[in-house]
Amino acid sequence: MVRRHAGARQGYLIVKRIGDVVVTGAALVLLSPVLLATALVVRVGLGSPVLFRQERPGRGGETFVLLKFRTLRDVDPARGLVSDEQRITPLGARLRASSLDELPSLLNVLRGEMSLVGPRPLRTRYLERYSAEQARRHDVRPGLTGAAQVAGRNALSWDDRFALDLEYVRTCGVATDLRILLATVPKVLGREGIAEEGRVTMSDFFGPRRIGGDVIREAGGGPEGAAWWVVGREGGELRARAHLALDGEGVAGIDLEVEAGVEEPARVRARGVEMLLGIAREQGARRVRLPSRPGDEVLAARLGLRREPVPAGGPGSVLVRDLPEVRG
Repeated sequence: MVRRHAGARQGYLIVKRIGDVVVTGAALVLLSPVLLATALVVRVGLGSPVLFRQERPGRGGETFVLLKFRTLRDVDPARGLVSDEQRITPLGARLRASSLDELPSLLNVLRGEMSLVGPRPLRTRYLERYSAEQARRHDVRPGLTGAAQVAGRNALSWDDRFALDLEYVRTCGVATDLRILLATVPKVLGREGIAEEGRVTMSDFFGPRRIGGDVIREAGGGPEGAAWWVVGREGGELRARAHLALDGEGVAGIDLEVEAGVEEPARVRARGVEMLLGIAREQGARRVRLPSRPGDEVLAARLGLRREPVPAGGPGSVLVRDLPEVRG
C-alpha cells in the first residue's frame, strides 16, 4: 500500500512537471507581446531596473531568485518613500491589480523553481517564524497560484492562508491543480483579494496565532503589559493564561501558566510560548525572556531558547531568545 501510494505520488509529480513546462512554454510564446509591452511601460513609468528580483524560499526551504515586474519606487527617506504604501505608483497598483506583474515568474516555473500551482513563495525571513506545521508548506514547489489565492488571496489572515496551503500539501493531485487553475481565472479578472484592507499588499507575518487546536487571544492590557489567553480553537475553553510586557530596552518578558487539568500541559505551554514569540516580535522586541519551568527542555530545544541565570541574581533561571531583525 505504501509503495503504491509512493508510486502514485511520483507519477503525479512527473505529470505536474510536464504540464508546467508545456503550459509555461506556450504561455511565454503567446504572451510575449504582453511581456514586452509591459516591460516598456515599466521602463518608461518607473525607470530601470524593469524586473524586481528577490530571494524567496522554494521546496525544502532552498532559495531562488523570484522574478516579477517592478511596481514600487526605490526607497528614499528624504522624499518620504519608505513603506509600500508610500512607494507604490498608480502604474504599479494597476499592474498588481491585473496580476501582470507576475508574468516574469513564468520563467521561474520553466526553470523548475516554481510550479503553476502551489503555496505562494514568501519572504525568506519567515522561515524561522513558521510553526513546525506551517513549515510543511515547503514540502512542495511554490506556485504562481494556489489554494489560498483562489480562496481570498491577501484578504485572508496568515493563519487561514497557511491552513489552506497545508491542506493543499496533504491533498494535491492533478484534479486539485486543475480546479485551482480554473478558479484562478475569475479571481484575476475580478481583481479579488489583491490586498489586505487598508494596505497595498499583505501585512508582515511575525508568527502564528493558531497552532493545532490552540489559539491565542488578547485578554486586556495595562501599563504593565498585556494579558493573553490560550484557548481551544473549537470550544473556546481556557487552556493557559499569559502576560507579556516590553521594557524600554526591547526585552519582552513573558510568563505563561497552563490551567489545571488541561491535557498535555507541556504541549499547550510550548504552543503558547511560540505564539507569544510572534507577538513580541510584532511589538518590536529584540529579545524575549521567560521563567524556566521543570520539563522546559523540549520547549527550549524546539523554539531555540537558551537558559541563563536570573538577571537580578535571584534563584532559578530564565529562558532567553534573541529576535534579530532579519531582512529579505
